[in-house]
Amino acid sequence: MLRLLLILVLLGAALAYYAEQVGLGVGYPPFVPMVYWKYNGEQKYSLRVTGVNAAVKVKLDGQLNDGALELSLLQGGRQVGQARRYKGRFNDIALFYVNPGLYTVRFRLQDAKGYVRMDWVGTRFEY
Repeated sequence: MLRLLLILVLLGAALAYYAEQVGLGVGYPPFVPMVYWKYNGEQKYSLRVTGVNAAVKVKLDGQLNDGALELSLLQGGRQVGQARRYKGRFNDIALFYVNPGLYTVRFRLQDAKGYVRMDWVGTRFEY
């Protein structure tokens, strides 16, 4: 029992050291919130949008003690609309009105430390 506890403590210490030196991001959006520890990087997710009055809706909820999160929507490598930047505690729904097509939702993080719950959907408004 003591040996197992010692192994778990060593694994925890190694994980903490790795997170401090390199950075760590754990989670599986949109199902599980992402937890970041000094994380730098970007995540891209493809999304197909259809309909007459189409839009991309992104919901963000979280708290970053350090660093920042930037949300942008891309089509063919070009930015659509204005990028949004989040710091501290936030709860926001970003709505981008777009034309039908294939889009990429990009989350860019810089020295992020905290958690973020992300969800995105291509909506279809027909009246």
